[in-house]
Amino acid sequence: MCSVLPDGSFFLIRIIEEVMMVKNFIRQRRWLSLLMATLFVVTAGVWMQVGSATENIGPQIGNQAPDFTLNTPAAENINLYHLMKENQVTLVNFWGIWCPYCVDEIPEFVKFYQQYHHRQVEVLAVNVGDNPKDVPPFAKKNKMIFPVVIDKSNTVNSRYQISGFPTTFIIDRQGKIRDIIIGATNSSILAAKVEMVLKEK
Repeated sequence: MCSVLPDGSFFLIRIIEEVMMVKNFIRQRRWLSLLMATLFVVTAGVWMQVGSATENIGPQIGNQAPDFTLNTPAAENINLYHLMKENQVTLVNFWGIWCPYCVDEIPEFVKFYQQYHHRQVEVLAVNVGDNPKDVPPFAKKNKMIFPVVIDKSNTVNSRYQISGFPTTFIIDRQGKIRDIIIGATNSSILAAKVEMVLKEK
């Protein structure tokens, strides 16, 4: 609605209105610039966090398994790549006596090992977080007939970025990670996953 005022006041009002519109426009532009700057900072922060999280992710399915050499309780060196070359499939299981789920699945690994070792399938149990002196009697008591090594300095655990125990990596002869099992498993699941790899040979 327009106000009709005498003596050209109408035009003065129009000029004032135009000035106010310009001020509002400038104010809106300032707010828009501030909003864009804020969004830029937030987005940059998110990308930095995503990048940092990505760097902390360990080897994934399809990646080459990081090589390592660890000692058994008897001070024998065992190298992962050497095991892989001698076998069709190698399972690397990260475990600890302190972990009840790890302890519960040991009989399942023993059963699986007895069924598949003759088919060039190896199990390597990597102990993490225990006193090395406690490992030999425990392994003997639980009939861990497969190789057991101790990650004393936690270097292999860190290299594989283990986020939960137990964790099992299924690795083929070329060193490629074919599957990862996080949490306790059983002999049937292990057999099914390993059979899929063996059938490709």
